[in-house]
Amino acid sequence: MSSLATALRLVHAELDRRYQYVPALVLAAAETVGSDLVAPVTGARTLAMRIREEELDLRRQAGAEKALSAALQAVLQSGRRYPQLAHDWAFVRPAHELEHIETRLAGAVRVYNDQARRLNSALTAFPTRVLAARAGIAEAQAFEATILEVHTSEPGDGVVAAAA
Repeated sequence: MSSLATALRLVHAELDRRYQYVPALVLAAAETVGSDLVAPVTGARTLAMRIREEELDLRRQAGAEKALSAALQAVLQSGRRYPQLAHDWAFVRPAHELEHIETRLAGAVRVYNDQARRLNSALTAFPTRVLAARAGIAEAQAFEATILEVHTSEPGDGVVAAAA
């Protein structure tokens, strides 16, 4: 199996880990910070999982995952403002795990994108370009996207993330 496929499997493994911890975080945080703040996390998780199940292109997957990351960060930041959550293992454990998963996920995406860029660069050189075309090897799509905005219902926060 190619290093590009292996790198993508690593990204998907970290995404799967993240999907597993999100429900516990939402359940623990909803009682304290309110369901309005955690609802975007649940929606973003559902969307990200659906896009991946339907095997849509990597840019769409990356956009959905970026929206989930932004929604998670909003809940984690809000959760830190509540002292009762700082001592609640039901919140602390998934929050801690999700923070580590986000770090590993960023590294996995960086490795995948580096492998994709290397492949794409190699495909521009002669004779690799000719051989790759005959073998049916196409350019790899990077796992990157931008999100326009993710709204929260936290007073004063408004938009969690904005990028062009």
